[in-house]
Amino acid sequence: MFYYCIRILARCSLLFFFRRKITCGFPLGELNGPAIIASNHPNSMMDAIVIGCTCKRPVHFTIRSDMFNNPLFHLLLRYLNGIPVYRISEEKEKLRKNFDTIEQCRQILKKDGIIIIFAEGTTLHDWNLKPLKSGTAKMVQHALHDKYLRNELQVVPVGLTYSNYKHPAKTLIIQCGEVFYPGRLENGTPAGAWKQQFNAFLFRKLLPTIPVMIPAGRHAQNIWQTIVTNITIGDSRCSRIKSLHEQGRLLSDAKIDIPVYHQIKHHYLPLHSAEYRSSYFFAIFLCIPGLAGFILNSPFYFPASIWVRNKTKDSIFYDALLFGLFVILYPFYILLLSLSMQWIIPVPFWIWVPLIPFTGWCTTQLWVYCLKIINNARLHSAERKWMREVLSGVGLSNKKRQDAD
Repeated sequence: MFYYCIRILARCSLLFFFRRKITCGFPLGELNGPAIIASNHPNSMMDAIVIGCTCKRPVHFTIRSDMFNNPLFHLLLRYLNGIPVYRISEEKEKLRKNFDTIEQCRQILKKDGIIIIFAEGTTLHDWNLKPLKSGTAKMVQHALHDKYLRNELQVVPVGLTYSNYKHPAKTLIIQCGEVFYPGRLENGTPAGAWKQQFNAFLFRKLLPTIPVMIPAGRHAQNIWQTIVTNITIGDSRCSRIKSLHEQGRLLSDAKIDIPVYHQIKHHYLPLHSAEYRSSYFFAIFLCIPGLAGFILNSPFYFPASIWVRNKTKDSIFYDALLFGLFVILYPFYILLLSLSMQWIIPVPFWIWVPLIPFTGWCTTQLWVYCLKIINNARLHSAERKWMREVLSGVGLSNKKRQDAD
């Protein structure tokens, strides 16, 4: 019951935390039978949250064991189906408990459960697929000792791409690769060699789901984050997202010529002239509810974000901790503020409850439209033209072909 309540709150919070959430490939909501979701790991616990909210069925997820040392986190993670993984870098003396973890995962899979495993093993805020650790291969190999799982166990490669790791109203891309059945792979090799082969196979399956970008400089990273932030779906096959792989490769080149010298603040930019003009209309339209939302929600958002930023300084947990506060504490804030506002303004309590978060959403949208207007005005005409070509998905590729000619 607790799991389902938290998932409902998390799904509602994702509507505010992410401006755009795009899913491509195999639909995780239709996943049935025993399955392991093998994902990259760019954003700590947020990765488990976004994947878990995308699945219709309850999911279990692996997480570093030291997160269970805090009594409150231990209780929450157990109720949210967290499974501890013991690593030599955190709790070397408890490494043998990983045998219990692997067996627990097999029992979950035998009951047609879903387990999220982060194959990279560590979290880094970047846009690159790192070498895979052995944990996923060990878990799969142990599960395949069961006859039922040997035939039915599925592995789903999933790639997560975030536009940024510091600001709200970000864009998230969830790309699901081709589902495969590890029990049907060739298994006549020794255990150690099989795990290496499995990792190499999984790495090849994950590569198409993660647009790799290794920034050669600050400008290249700014352009990349602008592309991801403003991406839209071109058709049902997500052809526009496929072009991200080529754009990421080109921006990773240290010799790339970027004729944009102004920093695009928070990476919002109108895609064309019509959207630039409409940004003024929406900014004016959202002005009153947006300002109301700023007044109503600032007493919660700014103290929470400042506290989280200080608490997670120089770490990778900012998004996860801020989102956790939104999921757990923001509903209480809405209830208390609604009761208070009912006494100040003669509007019924039940109207304030949805009105407060709605005005908060308006504030976020107003902020985005204002940044689009500001960023567009800061760019020179040549920079603006180049950026619009890049955002359309053809600019960088055309430039590369011209250089080749």
